[in-house]
Amino acid sequence: MIGMRTCGMVLLILAALPVASAHASDCYRIQDPDLKNHCLATTTYDASYCYRIQAPDDRAACLAETKSEQSNCYRIRDPDRRNDCLGTAKNESSYCYRIQDPDERNACLGQVKSERSYCYRIQAPDERAACLAETNVKRSYCYQIRDPDHRNRCLAETP
Repeated sequence: MIGMRTCGMVLLILAALPVASAHASDCYRIQDPDLKNHCLATTTYDASYCYRIQAPDDRAACLAETKSEQSNCYRIRDPDRRNDCLGTAKNESSYCYRIQDPDERNACLGQVKSERSYCYRIQAPDERAACLAETNVKRSYCYQIRDPDHRNRCLAETP
């Protein structure tokens, strides 16, 4: 009876612990420190990693994504990145249409509308594969990404 009660307590404690993504380990293969910290922040839901990011726009985007606070998007200086952040944070495609770069616009629309047809419009092969991995929720697309850091981030963030 005591063994059963102890086992139940252990399960209760384990259930209360925060659960990290099953693929957060892929983040450790990333060489670029800012990209690695962004990956760790989003896969473990721990915003403290964002504060280690040196580039201000990247730090603000990380905080917006990790904390689900769109106010951090307004700290991003680059207009395309700010609109991408706002479109994603608010799940509002009107921000995506404000993005000047066609590949970034289509990636944003693919994510916000969850429609892979936008991904196929992306000219850059690595960005297209990342978009398809996200909209289709299939890690197999990540293996098409040539840049090893971006491939590992894709693998880490795709269930």
